[in-house]
Amino acid sequence: MHSLFRKRNKGKYSPSVQKKSISSKELTELIERLQKNADQVEKNIVETDSRMQNVSMSCGPELTAQKLTESDKLLYVLDGDAAVARHMKHPQGDMITEDIRQLKERVANLRVKHDQIYNFPLQHIEPQVNWCTVIEEKQDALCGKGFGTDLPLVNSQVEEHNIFHNEVMAIGPHITKEENKGYTSDLQAKYQKLLASSQQRQQDLNSLQDYMQRCTNKLYWLDQQAKDRTHYDWSDHNLDYPSRRRQYENFIHRKLEEKEEAINKLHADGDQLLGQNHPGKNAIEAHIEAVHADWKEYLNFLICEESHLKFMEDFHKFQKDAKDAQQLLKKVDTDLDQKYSPEFKDRYQLESLLRELDDQEKALEKYDAVVQSLQERSQHILPLRYRRLPPPQPIPVEALCEYEGEQGQITRGAHYTLQKNSGDIWEVMDSAGGSISAPGVCFMIPPPDAEAIALADQIADSYVAVKEKTSNCKNILQQRYEGLKADSIGDAASVQGRQLLAGLEKVHSDLDKLEKAITANLRPPLEQSRAVQDSTERSKDLKNITNEVRRIEPEKMRKVQDCEAFIESVPNTGSATLVKNKVENTNKKYDRVVQLLSAAQEKVEVATHLEKSLQQGRDLLSTYENKLVTDDTVPEDLRVIDRKKEELLVSVSCSQFSTLLTCFTYRTASQKLWQLLPNCRMAFRQCQGGTSGIKCSCYRDGDFGKSACTSSR
Repeated sequence: MHSLFRKRNKGKYSPSVQKKSISSKELTELIERLQKNADQVEKNIVETDSRMQNVSMSCGPELTAQKLTESDKLLYVLDGDAAVARHMKHPQGDMITEDIRQLKERVANLRVKHDQIYNFPLQHIEPQVNWCTVIEEKQDALCGKGFGTDLPLVNSQVEEHNIFHNEVMAIGPHITKEENKGYTSDLQAKYQKLLASSQQRQQDLNSLQDYMQRCTNKLYWLDQQAKDRTHYDWSDHNLDYPSRRRQYENFIHRKLEEKEEAINKLHADGDQLLGQNHPGKNAIEAHIEAVHADWKEYLNFLICEESHLKFMEDFHKFQKDAKDAQQLLKKVDTDLDQKYSPEFKDRYQLESLLRELDDQEKALEKYDAVVQSLQERSQHILPLRYRRLPPPQPIPVEALCEYEGEQGQITRGAHYTLQKNSGDIWEVMDSAGGSISAPGVCFMIPPPDAEAIALADQIADSYVAVKEKTSNCKNILQQRYEGLKADSIGDAASVQGRQLLAGLEKVHSDLDKLEKAITANLRPPLEQSRAVQDSTERSKDLKNITNEVRRIEPEKMRKVQDCEAFIESVPNTGSATLVKNKVENTNKKYDRVVQLLSAAQEKVEVATHLEKSLQQGRDLLSTYENKLVTDDTVPEDLRVIDRKKEELLVSVSCSQFSTLLTCFTYRTASQKLWQLLPNCRMAFRQCQGGTSGIKCSCYRDGDFGKSACTSSR
């Protein structure tokens, strides 16, 4: 059976794969007849060729001639059936015709061979191969071959020329057998010219194939990078922008230079091939231009990516700050309604509330800068929602980069009008009224964002309302206080006792504020992007709190001494009992604040030391990472690899040991705080030490004030 026909017929000529409109019994019978006759012709060809390969006079030419005649008749039938198949529009009609043509060609060749063997006496057969003509034909064919402009065509040309070159190599032994020396010398010169030309084309094709393959690989990578940036969500819905920022920074600082060097090498290699007058000049120039254009486009997309990341960071930072401002103003407003009511308050309680309102008014005055900053920032926030939603009407956009599309070129900094943004490709209109399609990543929608402005104005209105409410509340408390002060009647001891209680209440209130300030300093987690700087700033804040505690201490001691003198003067009165209890509570409060402050300072110092140790460890590991990056090849000697491994293990172990010591110190500070904050005990995770194999999970895993190192076996 004809192998090619049999392979293709398996599923290709089968009626089962045809459309229902032509799948009939007649077509099935036709295909089966075609297959049967083609198999018979193939069998005749094989048998005839086998007999002529083992030619002997005893076999006689009759049987081979009979097989050839039978094959001619079958081919005539196959021609008719193939015509019917084409008429019935069989999808493989052209393929069937081509297979029949090949069978005809093989039968014709066998007939020529048959005539050469059986129709001429062996003693009168002249040399059948004119090697001079063969070489000249090969030379003409070689000169007429060009070079493809795309990689698949060049790959095909490489395969074809490898076969051609093998044929040229096979001619060499036949030339040396010629008996005419003069004829052989001239023939040898022609053959050497043909061989050199074939070798040169083989080298040119291989170098062109290698260069085009490298360019194609780089073009594929650039295309994937472009798709990644054009398909990415740059709108307000994307909250994963911090990881994208880290990925971008890592690429810019570590890989961009490497990619640029690879592109430059491609350009240099292409210029070198052109300088050597490579015959594939057109293909090389086309690939150089394609790589240059895609690399330029990629750099422009990087510019766009950096801009969009900044836009997203500004947008979400504004939203967070605005939300914090709203929550703060809402809390102040709630406190004014619940805490500063004048009902059921004596004059001393009113004095304390008035002092707190004074402090709150000062804090609100300072908060005015925050509100103004939000209003100013709202003018520069981009309306990122229109990157995912169609705008209610055409809006202006600005190009962030250069981009050359099929419909025109986008110029960086130029302004356009957005017509449609339903997908990755935006339709914009230039100043001349022309429509251009380009990736949406190339554009920014300029500020302001109406929603951001409205949010900032709402916060400003709430701020003004809270300030007015604070002032009104203060006036009401002041009026109530003046009335109670005028109506206050009592003996001298009672009045003195109330004054002493009011003084202690002020000290107690100041200490309570400091305690809250210490807790607020500890509980938020460190900012991971600036952990060392953040812990240093917290340490400075604790020093300021320490100065406040030192300022309060003399006042507290003086008021306590006055209270003790009052208690001794009227020991058996109700006022003395109240003053005594207040003195004890104030002293406990002071001792508690001092202890909490000491533990907090120790914890912050340990945290600072820990972060510095971790940074040193990262720097140390980065050093070895850089060394490993510079090692382009693996050493052949395994001992070199072992030494490198030992160096890295020793360095990492030292860094882990330093961090471990820091964690033990941190554990001590955490336990002290845990004892001093009974209300927060459930929020702490105590360290549980093991006998061996410490594994440290540092405070950065959670709340700075709540977490502690976790050690386990």
